[in-house]
Amino acid sequence: MAFPRPRKPSPDRTAPTRTDSPRPAPTRTAPTCRTVPTRRTVSLHRAAPRRKVTAAAVLLAVLAPVAAGCAREGTGSGPVTILANWFPQAELGGYFHAAEQKPGEGSKERPIKVLPGGPGIQTIPQVAAGKAVFGVATGADDLLVARREGLPIVAVFAPFRANITCLTAHAESGVKGFADLDGRRVAKVQSRPWWEYLKRHYKLDRVQEINYTGSLAAFKKDKGLVQQCYVTSEPFYLKRDGVPVTTLSISDQGGYAAYSNVLFTTEETIKRDPDLVRSVVARVARGWSAFSADPATGKQAILAANKDTDPGVVDFAAQVMRSGRWVSSPPGSMSEAQWLRIRDQVAEAGLVPRSTDVKGAFTTQFLPTK
Repeated sequence: MAFPRPRKPSPDRTAPTRTDSPRPAPTRTAPTCRTVPTRRTVSLHRAAPRRKVTAAAVLLAVLAPVAAGCAREGTGSGPVTILANWFPQAELGGYFHAAEQKPGEGSKERPIKVLPGGPGIQTIPQVAAGKAVFGVATGADDLLVARREGLPIVAVFAPFRANITCLTAHAESGVKGFADLDGRRVAKVQSRPWWEYLKRHYKLDRVQEINYTGSLAAFKKDKGLVQQCYVTSEPFYLKRDGVPVTTLSISDQGGYAAYSNVLFTTEETIKRDPDLVRSVVARVARGWSAFSADPATGKQAILAANKDTDPGVVDFAAQVMRSGRWVSSPPGSMSEAQWLRIRDQVAEAGLVPRSTDVKGAFTTQFLPTK
């Protein structure tokens, strides 16, 4: 599933729920192509036995007419769609900035349109089935698992060099590192590759896993609870509310290598229209560079698209990004060495074989050279 991200502080003024939207999703124009019901998509978070590979193949075969229709639209003159992994937010800022930069008069470039995600929207199977031309994957690890299950998707741009997920614990809890999580209760999204890796790597055999609701209300009341968060989001709410915490970055302290909020498309799109892919990647790269330098344009677009967004958390996230610890440089850059590290960690989690070839999972051929 696409990793859920917050929309608005809940009534108790904590970070909002991520698995259950308290309000209807922001109104948006539905794409022409039919949305694939997510209940019928294959799992992207477990090891892929033969039956799941077959299920993925069957899914794509059944939806081939839909995908073909969307593919034809992808070659037209209308907007190029990017399906986001959550509602409009700062962690998608560069994509929204790129969408605000309209092609000049006489330009052959097509405008970019970001389609907000939300609960139940799984970007990888949706893009594979043709719902959108591009999608945003929460992590590069998800793409490896998806390819293992037969979905022909390819990463083309990685705005975050590392995974921006973290775990937060009360400062008084005594949690100093990931090994300290054993025997504790941890609220997290189910079946995430990074969590499966941490459990095996740090031998967390006695952790009590709790379903992650996204709200900080229970966390603030329960001094023994550890909760999943984003380095660009929940720390803002916790600091604002005067809650001292210890934050463990799965990238910095955990050593997890997966890129975050990765832009991807299908093998077919790359083969059919490489010029379109190059154009979109170039504009997305400019969008992320501009958002990192001055988030004003992207922030305005985010607030317009999702009126429930707290302006303060957008500013906080932009500040975190400008620290240089998380944003890829040059924008979107990826390396085979890091993809191999991601492969090895996802293999350690038991989700792909160690022999998995990563070369088909990403391409740097469309990244700007200057």
